[in-house]
Amino acid sequence: MQVISNGRLIGAEHRVVTNSEFARTTVAYFIRPTSEQIIEPAKSLISCGAEPMYRSITYEEFLKNFMINGADIEQELLLEPKQKAAAL
Repeated sequence: MQVISNGRLIGAEHRVVTNSEFARTTVAYFIRPTSEQIIEPAKSLISCGAEPMYRSITYEEFLKNFMINGADIEQELLLEPKQKAAAL
């Protein structure tokens, strides 16, 4: 969601603290695009004048990078200032 929202929605770091006195409930949902699906900032956000902060990437490439880099994948996806101009 962070890439699609072009940084407007920030992914939360997941942390678990166990507590023997209170029950913990977790609700998970999953979106599974096809391997070929392109993950990129939404065009409606870019057309409003905002420059893309993230490069386009296939879901397959995203998963491979996530397995290697974990939560540090954001640095791999961020566009450098010189790359931003080329992406437009």
